This record gives sequence, structure tokens and C-alpha cells, in this order.
Amino acid sequence: MLIADGWEAHEAGRSRGDLPLTVYLPAGARTVDGLLIAGIHGEEPETLLLARRLLERVDAADAAWAVLPAANPDGLLAGVRQNAAGVDLNRNFPSASWSPDDSYTYPPGTRERRRLHRTNRSSPGTGPGSEPETRALLALIERLNPGLILDLHSPLALIAPTPDADPLVVARLAEAAELPVHPEIGSPTPGALRDWAADRGLGAITYEVEHAPLPALCARHLPGLERLLQG
Repeated sequence: MLIADGWEAHEAGRSRGDLPLTVYLPAGARTVDGLLIAGIHGEEPETLLLARRLLERVDAADAAWAVLPAANPDGLLAGVRQNAAGVDLNRNFPSASWSPDDSYTYPPGTRERRRLHRTNRSSPGTGPGSEPETRALLALIERLNPGLILDLHSPLALIAPTPDADPLVVARLAEAAELPVHPEIGSPTPGALRDWAADRGLGAITYEVEHAPLPALCARHLPGLERLLQG
């Protein structure tokens, strides 16, 4: 299936709720320079919208990246962080840091780390890589062998690269969006995609946007991300 400007849609797998995980590649491409992932946390829909804007604005003929706009379609539809099984997918990767303990993350708009009746107390899964979305992402990365993985999140407004991420790319992204670069997110993220990539010596960037209206997010972040996709 083709969408605007030569992007070709492929099903990379199915979610726990049996929704498709759709990845977009330049038509005919079998290898790419990078993979952009968005929407792994369903409570961060702005990342999905930014990824969709990139697909609309970047001509696939000029692109060398694959884009997966909705890594957690179940959570995005429900408006919650987790997938349909209540698992935080970004705590489910088979990294050395994976932990069987529930993860606690800040609910949007609050400062308290633990709150009664919160929806953000998440399971990391029954084991590392237990979720179909996680396994689909791992298989996709194995197949595409991207030189860099960029994982879009919100709302911390920072860039956190792995040690093997290209420092020139990191610097260009940070300069374009005026974002600080931090070696760590600032709180433990056991079983995160970033940790798994670091274990394997893969270049990966956690790119956190701020909470803001979509026009402001597009104005700040799309120019640098567009240049990245165009190589």
C-alpha cells in the first residue's frame, strides 16, 4: 500500500489487542539509515501526530529512514500508557536492566511519583520481550538493521543518546530544537528500548518533546527531524 509521496506501508506485527503495527518505508527500500519510533506510550499522542506530520512533509524519494508512528496502538486508542495487557512496552525490552517489578512514572501534569489509583503503575510484562509489540519491534530492527534508532517521547524536553549514537547527529538535533542533551533520562528505565540498544552497541536516541500545542511542537521539532529523515 502506498501513501502520499511514495511512502510504502508494511505490517510489522500485531498488538496485544490485534491491531496492526504499521511501518512506513520509502517505496522499494529494503534497508534504511534509521528507524523512527513513536507512540510507544499511549499517553503521549503528540509523538504519533509528529510522526504523521513527518510522513506528510518528507518526500519518500528524499528519505532514508523508516517510520513507525504507533508502536502501541492499543494504548493510544485507550489514552493510557500501557498496552492492552497493562504492560509498559518501554519496560519490556530484553535489556540487562529489565526488572520484574512494576514501574512508576510521573502522570502527565503532576509532580508526585506515586499516587493512589493511578493508571501509570505499569507491569514490565511476565518476562523480557513478553509482549507482541516488543517482539515485533525487535524483529523489525533485526530486519532493517538501522544505523540509528530515534524513539519519540514526551514531555521531558531533552535528548538522551546511547554511547554509540552519532554525536554529530545528536548535536544537530539538539541545536535545531534547542534541546539539552543528557546521558540519562533522570530516573530508572529498566527494560527500556534505549537500554536494550545500548547493550547491543546500537546507536539510539530518546527524543523527548515538551507538552505544548501541536503547532508549537511542529514548529520547534519538525525542521530538525525532517533533515534527519532526509539524511
